[in-house]
Amino acid sequence: MARKRPKQRAAVGVLGKLLTRRSHGRCELCEGRDDNRLYELPPFPEEPDPDRTLLACARCRGWLEGAPIDAAEARFLSAAIWSTLPPVRLAAARLLLTIDFADDPWLRDALDAADVDPASGEFREAS
Repeated sequence: MARKRPKQRAAVGVLGKLLTRRSHGRCELCEGRDDNRLYELPPFPEEPDPDRTLLACARCRGWLEGAPIDAAEARFLSAAIWSTLPPVRLAAARLLLTIDFADDPWLRDALDAADVDPASGEFREAS
């Protein structure tokens, strides 16, 4: 059974100018310049939130929506995971959690840095 993809909300468009300025028009994960659009990370807050939304290219949006990830192409995620922006770090961590090469040291280090719970796909609560 195919995983149902959460539908992006039109209301997230109000963040367009803010996120375009924040990202300098580049994908906030891979820094690509082609076909960048807003991507809101589920679960969706009541109001669109820049801390749950990022600018992402078609490839990265596809991966976030469940397309298979090419591990060789995904190495840029090890840099994105260090972002100071919560939605970029969270999106990078969620993508890394889906990659099937857990024995790779760069992947383990990147996931440790993200501090994301593998079960929930959300940031761990500070103790």
